Amino acid sequence: MIQDKILYTDGHDVTVTDTMFHVRNMSYRLVGITKHGLHIMPPHRLPAFLLMFVGVLILVSGVLNLVPPQYIPSMEAWGATLSGKTILLSAGAFLILVSVLVMGLLHERYALRISTAEGEKDVIVSKQKEYVTQIINALNRAFNFARVKK
Repeated sequence: MIQDKILYTDGHDVTVTDTMFHVRNMSYRLVGITKHGLHIMPPHRLPAFLLMFVGVLILVSGVLNLVPPQYIPSMEAWGATLSGKTILLSAGAFLILVSVLVMGLLHERYALRISTAEGEKDVIVSKQKEYVTQIINALNRAFNFARVKK
């Protein structure tokens, strides 16, 4: 039995040889992979936008006095009396700040997407584009190696 030539390994979950592509517990024969490439997965920002929208609504209702004062009673906090308007303004500003922070923390993820007879799969997903690009380059070398080998 001829040993496969290892073209790339990350030492853990991914190994690319001249005939096979191994990811965790799955193995894919190169002849079974019809297409491969980088897929950019955008983050889900809708929850943060909805939170910002609610914060803006609360802030605007406080600025324009849309909520009658009897609906939001005054509160005592840290030795100061907070009116209903102040509470609305603070709550709206807090929600907007939280949504901006959440949107700032969301980043794109990168996936190695392969097409086989079973369909398309994202076999590797990472926040590091360079890592996925290294694996794609190794797969390209493996396909070129297999083509020369024929």
